[in-house]
Amino acid sequence: MLSVPPSSKCPAIDNSDKRGFQGDLNPIVMDIDGDGKPDTITPRLVVTHYRDKKSKLHQSEWIVFDLKTSRGRIARSFFKYHYGTDKVDYWVWALVPCKANKDGRRDLVFYSGDDTSDETIVISNQQNGFRVISRKRSTEQ
Repeated sequence: MLSVPPSSKCPAIDNSDKRGFQGDLNPIVMDIDGDGKPDTITPRLVVTHYRDKKSKLHQSEWIVFDLKTSRGRIARSFFKYHYGTDKVDYWVWALVPCKANKDGRRDLVFYSGDDTSDETIVISNQQNGFRVISRKRSTEQ
């Protein structure tokens, strides 16, 4: 179990909330906009390639989330997370609802990790979109 910063009212990420990056990209259904009807968050993986100053080809891996509300509002790529490098990738991720502040909107907590390190990010659901308000990274030693 991993806790997020004590200033937020977000619960700890449970093992049952965690999904694998490879093959576990099913949509997440929850009421994000507070209208009492389910909205759909669809995760997808994006791989980009780039060259460094020495023209060596590298790969960058991202998990990207799209939101479609029951009212038809679409927010493409409302949150992107870089989870991999040429050498290592995180194994699991989770996106769960929380109440990070007192504005009445449903916020989100994103978790990504493997057996040696992890990162937890609190995403605030604001009137004009989503904004990262907290990041916590930990490493086993």
